[in-house]
Amino acid sequence: MFVGTFGALAVMTVISVGLGRVLHEVDELFPDVGFPLDDALAVALLIFFGVSTLASASQANETAEEEKEEAQEVVDEFGKKEYEVAGLVASTFALVFAAEWGDKSFLATIALAAASDPLGVIGGAVTGHGVATVIAVLGGSFLGKYLSERTVQYVGGSLFLVFAAATLVDIFRGV
Repeated sequence: MFVGTFGALAVMTVISVGLGRVLHEVDELFPDVGFPLDDALAVALLIFFGVSTLASASQANETAEEEKEEAQEVVDEFGKKEYEVAGLVASTFALVFAAEWGDKSFLATIALAAASDPLGVIGGAVTGHGVATVIAVLGGSFLGKYLSERTVQYVGGSLFLVFAAATLVDIFRGV
């Protein structure tokens, strides 16, 4: 499960950083307006994700329960079929890749890569995905007993806003 999940997230990170770098290069084609447009777009996206995550946090526990039921159905299907290890890894990879395409972390990684060093973004995002995947695989149900989805969303939304503030500071340092 870890290999499939982490592999999908790592590949998505590299794709989103590539898209972010394309956005950065497109920004270079426009006339200088006194500040970097790609960085401003990154700040806008991060603020949007932060505010929307914080706004949805009040209903996060109900949403998490629905997602848990859907995930259990998928796990039950895995239990009914005999999978070889390679098949399980491939199935997990495909499921996670499809589920995560276009989500907040994917779009935030594009925004960060447009405004920051791509190797740093890849390193940070892949490390973050790795840690999150290890926690999910090893202790997801244990942590779920002690951390509510609401708390996780409040922390996540706040982090998006912190990253937006850090990007703004970088913009004003460069101007």
